[in-house]
Amino acid sequence: MRTLKDIRRAIRRPFETFGFRFGAMAIPLIPRIILVEVTRVAGICTYYFAAREHQTGMANLDIVFGDTKTTAQKKAILQKSFGSFANTMADIFWFSMNTEKRVKKYQTFVPATGPYFENRAHIIITAHAGNWELIGLESGLLGLDVASVAAVTKNKAIDQHLNMLRKKTGMAIIPREGAMRTLIARFRKNGKAAFVLDQNTGEAEGGIWVDFLGMPTPVSSAPAHLAYRTGTDIIFAFSQPTGRGKYEAHTGQVITPPAYDKTQNQDHIVAALTQQIVDVVSQQIRNHPESWLWSYKHWKQIKPGTDPAMYPAYN
Repeated sequence: MRTLKDIRRAIRRPFETFGFRFGAMAIPLIPRIILVEVTRVAGICTYYFAAREHQTGMANLDIVFGDTKTTAQKKAILQKSFGSFANTMADIFWFSMNTEKRVKKYQTFVPATGPYFENRAHIIITAHAGNWELIGLESGLLGLDVASVAAVTKNKAIDQHLNMLRKKTGMAIIPREGAMRTLIARFRKNGKAAFVLDQNTGEAEGGIWVDFLGMPTPVSSAPAHLAYRTGTDIIFAFSQPTGRGKYEAHTGQVITPPAYDKTQNQDHIVAALTQQIVDVVSQQIRNHPESWLWSYKHWKQIKPGTDPAMYPAYN
């Protein structure tokens, strides 16, 4: 029997699909300087008029920064965060036209050489910060064999179109469900695979509890598990806006997993490695908070045995 939520989703889906396809046609035609200003204004409007997202973002900022930042500083971070996210979403469409020319003009890898560009397997870790989608597009243009491990969007029409845009420069898309075997085969051929590791992953889905930005949070253990079992190095790639619609993708930091030893406690090793990964992601967010997606309910799951009062109060 269909629930009210299912009915609402079915009614909403055609409008979502139309809006997505209209954006795919119209946004690439907008001059870059105008697009950047439009998304900046969109961020300001979201800050003032999207009450739920505003409340979620401020609750998250309060939990992470406490009294180390003033209320005014947190509000400034949140407003810029909304603008950054609006720009990233618009860029999914904007970079679909004249992709190679536009990507080369508006994103640069820093440094331009190093482990990331070597013909060897890597587990790439990034976050919903800056323009994470551009990292994959530019990697493909540089001839790197990169795949993105992605969740399937509930709207199939949008999911298909989104993946088509992501594949424009040669990046492969691997559905999150059942990805393990595909990834192991990829690493054996010196391929790379990217994970966005700053979202909740419940224990039933393979998540484990770690300290993320000072809060107990369930995140995916898949990257650490893969790294340990296959001996694949973990490398980080974070996108950072530099102004005027341009970005830098910073790479270089590498974590080499311990040698696999079946006599050791596998869960403890994977948990420790996952914590190492999350510590790097946390530091990136603390260094550049205005680029991260604060309006997501990052701490909606409460670790059993902890005081719920330490978590953000979401509506």
